[in-house]
Formats: sequence, C-alpha cells, structure tokens
Amino acid sequence: MEAVRGREDPFERRRRSEIQLLRELSSPQFDREKWERLRRLVYRPVPLNVEVVVDDTTLREGLQMAGMITPKPEDTCRIATLLRDIGVERLEVLTYTKTDQQAVRLMREAGLGDMLAAWCRASKEDVDMALSLDFRQVGISHPVSYIHFEKWEQTPLQLLDRVVETVSYAVEHGLTVFVHGEDSTRADWEFEREFVNAVAEAGAKVYRICDTVGVGLSDPLATLPNGIPAKIRHLRRETKIPYLEIHAHDDLGNAVENTLAAVRAASGLYDKIYVSTTLLGVGDRAGNAETEKVMLNCYLHHDVTKWNFAPLRELALFFSSATGYHLPINKAIVGDAAFAHESGIHLQGISALPLTYEPFPPELVGQRRTIVIGKRSGKHGIRLRLQEMLGREVEEGDPRLEQLVGIIREKFVNGSRRMPLRDEEFRQLARKVGFEV
Repeated sequence: MEAVRGREDPFERRRRSEIQLLRELSSPQFDREKWERLRRLVYRPVPLNVEVVVDDTTLREGLQMAGMITPKPEDTCRIATLLRDIGVERLEVLTYTKTDQQAVRLMREAGLGDMLAAWCRASKEDVDMALSLDFRQVGISHPVSYIHFEKWEQTPLQLLDRVVETVSYAVEHGLTVFVHGEDSTRADWEFEREFVNAVAEAGAKVYRICDTVGVGLSDPLATLPNGIPAKIRHLRRETKIPYLEIHAHDDLGNAVENTLAAVRAASGLYDKIYVSTTLLGVGDRAGNAETEKVMLNCYLHHDVTKWNFAPLRELALFFSSATGYHLPINKAIVGDAAFAHESGIHLQGISALPLTYEPFPPELVGQRRTIVIGKRSGKHGIRLRLQEMLGREVEEGDPRLEQLVGIIREKFVNGSRRMPLRDEEFRQLARKVGFEV
C-alpha cells in the first residue's frame, strides 16, 4: 500500500485529459453535433456489415396482448404515423375486423400505404382480404415445430403443401411475401430447412425466425434449433431464401438480446436483416423485443444513425393513453423515471457531468431530466432543483439554501414524511426561506 501511495499516479494525467474533453462536449443545452462526438468517444461503436430494417408489429402482435384495449381507428393511425416518424420502415397490421379495416384505410390516406403489411394465416381467404384492401406485401404465418403441429391432424409435408400453395397464390397476385416460421427455435432443422427452401422456391422473399416462446439462445456457440446465430448461419448456407427476419418473444427476458444477436450474426452474411419488434415490448404473454431498445442499441453500439428518436416519449405516452396500457415508471428510455434523479450521490454526479448517470441526453428521445426532492436528496439536488425553478445560479454558500436544506432534511429524518415533495410544496418552502420562486 505504501508503494502505491508513494509513487506518482500515472493515470491522473489521462483522467484529467479525458474529463476535460468530456466536459467540452457536454452542453447544458442539447447539442446534437457535440453529442455525436461524445457518443463515439465513449461507446466506440462497432459498425455492422448489414442493413437493419425495423418491421414494427405493435399494431398486430402488440394489440394481441391479453387485456389490451383496442385503440380507435384514428388513434391506430396516429400510432402508425409516429412509428413512421421514428424511422420504422415496415408496419405489420391486422385486417380481420371492421375497425382494423377502417384503420388501414386511414393509414393509407396518411401516406403509409407502402409501409403496410397484412398478417395472414396460410389461407387464400386471408390473402384475398389483403388484396381487397390494396396491400402490396403480406406476412404468411405458420408453425414449423412438431409441438405446434398438434393443432392440426395433418402430416408435416401436408402442412408444408398448404403453406407453399398460399405463398404461390400471393406471389401470383403481385404481393411481396414474408413467411413466418412459428416456433422456429424448437423446430426439427431437417424439416425447417425443407420448409424454407420450399417457400423460397414459391417466391417468398423473407423468412421470419420466430422465437415464439422466448427460448432462443444468443450464444454463438449454441447449436440448432435454439441457437439463433447458428440458425442464421445454417439458413445462409443451406437455403435459398434471400433475406431473414428475427421475431423474439420475452418469456425469459431475452428478446432484445436475441434480436441483437441475430443482427450481429447476419452482419457480413446478408445485405439486410429485418427485426420484428413492438413498441414498449407489448405482445402476447411477456411480450416482444422493444422497438425503442433495439433501435437505441443499434445506434449506440453499432453506429446505425438513420432513425429519429425525438418522438419516442410522445409515442409511448400516446400509445399508453390510447390502449389503457400502464407505462411502467422505470421503463427504459421512455419511462417517467428513466431520467429522474433523487439520491444525493446521483445528483452530485449529474451536476458534475451528466454522462455520469445518463448514458445519453434525455432530449435525444424526447425526454427531460427530472430532479426529485425526497428522503435521499442532498444539497446538490436541492440546489439544482431550486436553480431550475429560479432560472438562475444559486451560490453554494447562500444562507437561504442552507436553511432550505435543513428544513427539507428535518421533514424526512423523523420518518413522518415518506413521499417526495411535490413542486408546489418545494416552492412554498423556498419562499419561506426568502427565495422568490
């Protein structure tokens, strides 16, 4: 220990140099150019050799979530336009009810027609419905695992013939076809390979790997059927399908990880990969990979810069109100607490350098920083909140600040106060000690 204390610190110069640069690039007001330089400096993104295309299925898979209120057609259209505004390139929707069809018409009137894709079962009737609504692309969904085949009294090859017939019919009618292999991560690879080659021969352009019950593995060493990188490598080598898509469920909490694993595995093997995601991860049972999380991860870690994150908070709040979905307070990126700070050590870090506890600026995703005054708040937090309200600096040695800190601490020390202070309460206390708030 003495040897460490006695020698010159070789890291201090490096630390000072790095922090000086970080401070120069950290602006009180959001500066996009400075932030981009800061992002690349801190996160050192690894570029991908594949185009990532977001195929959002909030308005199909998401609305199948148990207990979800179906939004009104005009609200569905508003959600769709906000998804477009953040950079989603394909929107998968339902067509079966009158309200579904009305929403499709409104979306088409809003200029979203080319983005829309109808979700279909392996039936000509579903394809005809899509054609009657002027869709240009469809997703034809069918299981590929023997577990899911128990829903039918047919052999695997009979079921495959049914899918191929539907794909051929859709292609003959000028539709771009995606085929969804339900329960792919529990499928017999020998059968799945034949299935994929058959639908490719029939004209399908994209095969969707569906991790239907969330048991896929992101580990590149994991084998078939549930090793997702392995499945992508095998599909590249042994099938003729032009493109792939990943649709991951979150039953084990791995949907985002498995989606990103698919993207990384496809890099260098395919020109593009589709990611099937839902806003906020809504969907059947535990839901799906979150659109916003997949996008932010690709942006921060892989330098995918084509998306616009500014409407994300607005989109999350609107979706919540339109569907009755409870937006968790601690939801990453868009939740109320994502940029809320209460504890003294956190607020000290934020005041010194926002990057300390904020991986990216709240303004990037349409959020704002919130300072909460509660049991764990200290002088730094109280001063910051006061400065926000006053719109000017408050000296650390201001006796009124010291008095305010003492009053607030007293409220929480004896245990009688459990909830954070409301803004109006804080203003009243600030006025009491002499601040004109």
